[in-house]
Amino acid sequence: MKRYISMIGICLAFAACRSGAVFERYVEIPDEIWSRYHVVELKASIPDSGLYDVTLCVRHTTDYGMANLWCFVSTRSHALMQLHDTVNMKMAEPDGRWVGEGRINRIVEQPVGKNPVYLPQGTVIFRIEQGMRFEEMEGVKSVGIRVEPWEEPEEETMTE
Repeated sequence: MKRYISMIGICLAFAACRSGAVFERYVEIPDEIWSRYHVVELKASIPDSGLYDVTLCVRHTTDYGMANLWCFVSTRSHALMQLHDTVNMKMAEPDGRWVGEGRINRIVEQPVGKNPVYLPQGTVIFRIEQGMRFEEMEGVKSVGIRVEPWEEPEEETMTE
């Protein structure tokens, strides 16, 4: 019985920590080597047309050998305007310290530069390509996208 109650508590804690994302998914990279010719495609179902924040997410091991990772992110949908952006993900600090969360397996998240992005209701296909000068990038475990509704920042009021 205690085990059952503990499992319910863990599930509730996990559900409480979830973001308001309308879509979040990762694709595993075979053998943890991301080839320039392996385009990651993620098919999302967007509930409503509107503005969204799109975040590129990469999981990698400490075997990754570079301080950054250039990626090309684009969409395909029935909308007239499509997302096309180049994202320079910072993977490590100049002194060699890893960026992101985790120890051996790291998670790095980088919003696309063109946020907020207009996405139409219905199916949107996100395409992610690695844009490094090397054909293969070792140590990349998975690549993903998170889509969250855009919230307009509140204006700061000046007080004297």
